[in-house]
Amino acid sequence: MTQDINNNVLITASSHGLGLAIAKKFSENNHGVIIHGRNIDSIHHASKCIDNVVCTIRGDLRNPSTIEKIYNKVVEHNVHILVNNAAIPCYGLPMEQMSTEQVNHSLLTNLLAPIHLIHRIYPILIKNHSGGIININSIVGIEPKKYRSIHSAAKWGLRGLSKSLRIEANEKNIRVMNVYPTQIKTVDEHKYGLDPALVADLIYKEFYNPLALEELVIDGRPNEFKPDKKYEP
Repeated sequence: MTQDINNNVLITASSHGLGLAIAKKFSENNHGVIIHGRNIDSIHHASKCIDNVVCTIRGDLRNPSTIEKIYNKVVEHNVHILVNNAAIPCYGLPMEQMSTEQVNHSLLTNLLAPIHLIHRIYPILIKNHSGGIININSIVGIEPKKYRSIHSAAKWGLRGLSKSLRIEANEKNIRVMNVYPTQIKTVDEHKYGLDPALVADLIYKEFYNPLALEELVIDGRPNEFKPDKKYEP
């Protein structure tokens, strides 16, 4: 795949945090960028920080109308790359303490929204005979953890979707890449965490490296936080 201003990319939740860092990285490499977010002020801020902004989309991915809005913009601007970055953090609760609303919120945002976006946008990539899908997963997508059951269900589901879709996508010159980062330092309260700009740089380089791993683990945890057993993606 060749970096080109017409090689537009859509990044969900790209008005802040890691999504914004990814948007900046693609823009710096001459891609047109579609910014998505829920907060209008954050969207405006992101638009000022990034060159090559094609358009912006405001909406909650749990709402089918937002999925439809994104799809229409993808068609209009001939998007070649989809980055599923939007997610909500784990509630960190025992299963019996989670409400039905929390379960639904987690699964809708972390799994069903990416599925719906891929389902709608993948045929466009097939038509273009090129492009790719980058799913920002989580280290929880490969490591089972206490009080992470529902979060893990979403992340392992996204992992399974990506690995299976890749088998058919490779035949159509479409790249499907999973990224498993540990905690990213997007707020000062985090005691440790990966630098968003560093993660974005690694993702971009790996995506355009023909010999790169399609399951990219970015583990920035101190040794005391790493599990004794190593899990493979």
